[in-house]
Amino acid sequence: MVRKSLFLVALAGLLLAGAAYFFFAQTGVVARGARRGFVSTNGARFVVDGRPFRFTGANAAVIYGDEERERMGETFRQAALDRISVVRIWAFGESNEDDGKPGGVTRDEWLKPHPFRRGPDDWNEEAFENLDRVLSEAARHNLRVLICLGNWWRDTGGVVRYLRWAGLPDAADDSQPFGINNERAMLFYTNEETRRFFREHVRRIVARRNSITGVMYRDDPTIFGYELMNEAQAPTGRWGERRAWVTEMSAFIKSLDPDHLIAPGTWGYRTSWERREWLEEHLIPTIDYCDAHIYPRDDTDSFVDSPEALREFIDNRAAAAFSINKPLVMGEFGMATEGYKGFSQAAWFRAYFESSARAGAGGAMYWILTPDERRGYSISYQTSRDDEVRGELRRAGDLFASLQTEDPPKYLRDASYHLVPRQFAFTRSSDDSATRPEIIMPGKESEPILYRFKPEMAVTARFEKMGGGEGYIWGSGVGHAEYLVPAREKGRWVKSVLVRAHIQPVLPADAHPPVTATRVTLLINGIDCGSRLVPVEDAKQAIIQEWMIDTLQVRMLVGRGLPLSIRFAVLVDADKPFGLNISNYAESHNRPNASPIEVEVR
Repeated sequence: MVRKSLFLVALAGLLLAGAAYFFFAQTGVVARGARRGFVSTNGARFVVDGRPFRFTGANAAVIYGDEERERMGETFRQAALDRISVVRIWAFGESNEDDGKPGGVTRDEWLKPHPFRRGPDDWNEEAFENLDRVLSEAARHNLRVLICLGNWWRDTGGVVRYLRWAGLPDAADDSQPFGINNERAMLFYTNEETRRFFREHVRRIVARRNSITGVMYRDDPTIFGYELMNEAQAPTGRWGERRAWVTEMSAFIKSLDPDHLIAPGTWGYRTSWERREWLEEHLIPTIDYCDAHIYPRDDTDSFVDSPEALREFIDNRAAAAFSINKPLVMGEFGMATEGYKGFSQAAWFRAYFESSARAGAGGAMYWILTPDERRGYSISYQTSRDDEVRGELRRAGDLFASLQTEDPPKYLRDASYHLVPRQFAFTRSSDDSATRPEIIMPGKESEPILYRFKPEMAVTARFEKMGGGEGYIWGSGVGHAEYLVPAREKGRWVKSVLVRAHIQPVLPADAHPPVTATRVTLLINGIDCGSRLVPVEDAKQAIIQEWMIDTLQVRMLVGRGLPLSIRFAVLVDADKPFGLNISNYAESHNRPNASPIEVEVR
């Protein structure tokens, strides 16, 4: 009996220990295989030596300008005073000495003296030595450093410079937005030479020995991790090329340094379709955490026009990251001194950090800590102008510290929610005469009843973007437009229901094959009546989509004379969720033989 009791006690102890281990592993408190002092991940948390690690951070100007370099120590001291734990810096810069505009835009003067590279084989060791000083000085102030390895944009050389070195100069095009021909710039991801050039740069940094401390970068816990690129871009339909590049380069870094964290370095997503790709990219095994950027004033496609909208934006990205069990870092946020939409700069900063903290983000960083108060979106310690914002930074640091062990809210851990970044909607009363169709009653009981709607008669609509006018309604991304067939006083025998509509996709402006169609599902009173893959039609030939429904469930609804909701939907799980345009014309506006939406009860 004694032996059995002892056995049961031991077994209970093992079970309790196992349960505790399972709980802590789920909540990210136990990290396995992590090096001492290094930041690692456990599920959707960052951890250091088995303890949760959440942080506020700053993008820090310490790399290029002479004043920035001279004041590096003071910049880091001020960062620490502001409760900053991680600084993000750029370890790139591609220039040619004989090129009048090395960055291609505006920053050539501060880049020109200190590029990391002047040509494929022309390295600037002085820039790497400054990076050594950055790491040494950061460690002195108990700061960790997130190192970004490349840039999509031309202001520091970027992908167009790599392509020029590979003999492909036409990616730089001042007639295009940001001076980049995206079609040509995409070659950066696939061209053998540009990929080799980038790997050489990566190796120079990741495999480097610090000239000041003597510590190999791969052995330095001061390094938080690596970001492959600053805001890597890809047009809709061509994300696979970028994903293959991210897979290759992240695996290459892990082969040199398996212990530091890696993120792709995209700026995030703005649509439900982009969200899918963002998740696929962050599901790559050699990618450790998710990141996103937000600039409410500049990024109008985000529709972040209030602190509440900013909270919703961050919640959505946090939920996406948690759905794949990886941490989220909000890597950049910027706001001008005058604020935006009636809210002060300090109010925006408070909303940004508080929303990130409450959503369970692993970290939130702002743009940009610098001694130069003249720089755009600067937060400078050399002027009293920014004292209020710096007060918010300290408050945010304390808030993150107080929430180190908190789990994310339950509503953000439900993978079935937050699948669409944001939608716009309208609803009209069913009594609104503007929603009532033309009704063509039959002369005989055996003849069909015909209901005709103009597209603008929708009783409700909801899409990621939406618009319309006389004779048309459109919505992009995921959503629906719904029309109401009024109730009938008298029932009738119904053999089938025929629904017709002239529908077209609303493709993204940068769409490429295979993004050439949209998937539209018809729902009658919530009953799925099938979907159609709707292609872009030939301008000379309209395509009218038809649904013939003869299922008993629908026939009984219609036969009883109940009101019917006719919903044309692009569902969140559609294989091609590219909106819809319902128009009341076949080939041009106001044609006499235009085809409206028709519901025919037979």
